[in-house]
Amino acid sequence: QHQAASCRRLATAFMVVHSFIEHCALGSFSAVVFVFALIHADGAAIGPECASYLSKKGFASADALAAALRNNEDGLKMPCSENAADQRLYSPDPKPRIPGATDTTPLGCRFGNPAMFKAGGSTSTTCCGSRPHFNWIVATCEGSTGQFCAALPSCVAAGSPKINYVAAYQFDGKSFQLMDDSSVGDLSTEGIAGNHGKGTGWESKKAAFKWQSGDWPTKYAPWAHGDGPSGPRGVTPPAGLWVLSAENFYYGAFYMLSQLGINLEGKGAPTGTVCWDWELDPLEGTGGWAPGRPLPGDLNMLYNTNNAQSSGCMPVSWAASQANGFEHELKVPEDYQAYCKAKPDADGCQPWKKDRDVSWSGGAQSSARFENLWDEPYVFAVVIDAKGYWTYRWRSGALANRTGWPGIERFKAGRTLQPRPNPVRNDAGLRTDVRGDVTESVIWQPSMPSEAACLRASIESVNWDFGSGALGSIADQLGQNGPGGAYEGAQNWWNHFADTGQNANYPLSIAGVPRSKLPKNYPCNARDHLSCTCTIAQFRNVSNVGTATSEIFF
Repeated sequence: QHQAASCRRLATAFMVVHSFIEHCALGSFSAVVFVFALIHADGAAIGPECASYLSKKGFASADALAAALRNNEDGLKMPCSENAADQRLYSPDPKPRIPGATDTTPLGCRFGNPAMFKAGGSTSTTCCGSRPHFNWIVATCEGSTGQFCAALPSCVAAGSPKINYVAAYQFDGKSFQLMDDSSVGDLSTEGIAGNHGKGTGWESKKAAFKWQSGDWPTKYAPWAHGDGPSGPRGVTPPAGLWVLSAENFYYGAFYMLSQLGINLEGKGAPTGTVCWDWELDPLEGTGGWAPGRPLPGDLNMLYNTNNAQSSGCMPVSWAASQANGFEHELKVPEDYQAYCKAKPDADGCQPWKKDRDVSWSGGAQSSARFENLWDEPYVFAVVIDAKGYWTYRWRSGALANRTGWPGIERFKAGRTLQPRPNPVRNDAGLRTDVRGDVTESVIWQPSMPSEAACLRASIESVNWDFGSGALGSIADQLGQNGPGGAYEGAQNWWNHFADTGQNANYPLSIAGVPRSKLPKNYPCNARDHLSCTCTIAQFRNVSNVGTATSEIFF
């Protein structure tokens, strides 16, 4: 077994040399000398894109990159030093409770987000050594106003959302297993259930999950009321799933933070920080993005975003052109290289061309959003796996109270679920900017494993974000990122997730369509035109309301 592993590493090393000679501007002999400096003593090798990254940045080796980060432009003394006492108090247990889940002990992040560092030279903080444990937050306009709820119609606070249940699942290598401590509903041996109309499920249990308010006046989350290790563990590699079933999710937010951060904020930030070093927003109302200004889309268009905060240990793609290093060749996502060669004019395949770029990370300038109709039952399922973030939506009321994922229904979900839903086949649901009447749909945000992360970082400065992501990617390729490794604490967490087979030969439009394909005007995005009856279909024969998309800037 050891000999076979060594042979594989040596084969990879020679492939790196061959690739580098073919593509590098250096002469062949110089390239060979350079690449062999990138081969570790045990035969592990840095991949072609990561080798190219080092060359472009003028680093002779991964050691040189690590040295640059130790004296980085951001003034952060990397790696940070873990505070073991705080970890025991606030961090989730790194040891798995479900067989097949990942032991995250060796995955502590020590190169990256400034939240892990203190000013004045101290490097020992609560956040240093954060591990890939993630969990959900539901944010609503119940009871009050705030940044995201000010000046909205009263019907929003009174009638949205109406939730049946929220469930969290851990992938064990074969199936998704329900995590009771991170789920809100009526739990049983069969799974979870809830019916808002009957006052069961979420409605009867949510009070126990009340969390700190802020930009949204009311929030709920699963957090450790005692010490961190005894509380919810959250979702970890190899994959995770969150499910939200609602009778109405017209406006609100369903997003994810690190479990460490959720614990700290739930306790009122006892160490002076909430470790905001990662965020995923599958569904987010935009009333608070630019207070007082028009919304990027209608009030009931909830956006899908993954770049609100970066960790430095889980690289983010941003735009398709950036993810491909501004090159005139689609390398990322690797799974779509053949697709785009066969269909070069397909959405997302030529992001370097004028008006063809796509934001894979979502946000105000993107097409990654769901239009949700008033009092329309929807079920949302959010998957995190090796290929990225997958957000599904089904109109459960139009599907006899079922969804496309066996075991997930409008009023209940099973305790064990198969690894993926039935393929989405509705063409209108295989592109972003999903309309409210679409029965089934999926939006995808691609991951950035090592080679993709190095290509993405190649056009950026060597800073806490992209520099750390590149080093973490290289350290993983060399097997030197764990305890005792040369680059301990430099991580790319994407490499520890498994592919759960979500991609059913979908078009690349599930990751985004160009802005040129979005509506130019909206009936319900101007502050004086907000209502609880919004639908983009209203605008087909209307020309005197709404604001042109091109006039909105953030």
